[in-house]
Amino acid sequence: MKLIVAAILCITAAGSIAGAVPVSCFVVHAEPTQADEAAFSSLVRLVALADENHVPLTILFTAQWAELVLADPAKVVAVEGFLARGHEIGAHHHAYWATLDHAAQWDGYTNTPLDQLAAPDRLQFRGTMAAYWELVSSLPGARETACMGLGEADAVDWICDLRHSTFGHTLSDALSEPTAITVNGCDALQIHHALLVEPAPGELAELYAQTADDVLFAVVAHVSDYADHPLVVARWFEALAVQDPLGTRRMTVAGAVQTWKSQ
Repeated sequence: MKLIVAAILCITAAGSIAGAVPVSCFVVHAEPTQADEAAFSSLVRLVALADENHVPLTILFTAQWAELVLADPAKVVAVEGFLARGHEIGAHHHAYWATLDHAAQWDGYTNTPLDQLAAPDRLQFRGTMAAYWELVSSLPGARETACMGLGEADAVDWICDLRHSTFGHTLSDALSEPTAITVNGCDALQIHHALLVEPAPGELAELYAQTADDVLFAVVAHVSDYADHPLVVARWFEALAVQDPLGTRRMTVAGAVQTWKSQ
């Protein structure tokens, strides 16, 4: 059975991070179609597992998840707890044109003029990216990192306040060096990420073990991936512990970028 978890990276600059193994990042996508009580409970369990294994998460919320959290003071307190324990809260966007290309679900936000959207899709429109950002930026903490899923036609959706961009899907995308990008006239740092997939047991762990310390190593998982296949995430955390027993090479995306830039 093919077990999917997911990965994400982000950043820019030249240089390397000293150490025996690469700095690793674990990114979590909170999908717009799965913003409900059951999914939030799954996220809480994922964060607890990460805490037990000393894995700082970069959790990327869509606007739908921001609404879910902001509507419940207890969830706001929970997210504040995530931050207090060293996790990062960033942003995630399912852009219109990119989701058409990948048969995914648009989240309803775009700066693309409505008359350029397919007529049935206009009914799903929830607002411009200003409305999106008002929601997401109202979450606890500061938004530095995002996976915006932007194709060329979606570049108008970029938020200039964001400093780090992440993207990628294939196993080889787990490895990257930070690269400077300009989107919609805004500068950011970008790295790649790989989906945490196990077509063969240990494939990602083998790649991590063979990787030098002069690149970043990042994976991403959806909240639903953890809910459906928690052992996939647990095994990855175990693999990290074997190569990095003290946990000094595990960082959030923002933390990895700052470490990289300081070298």
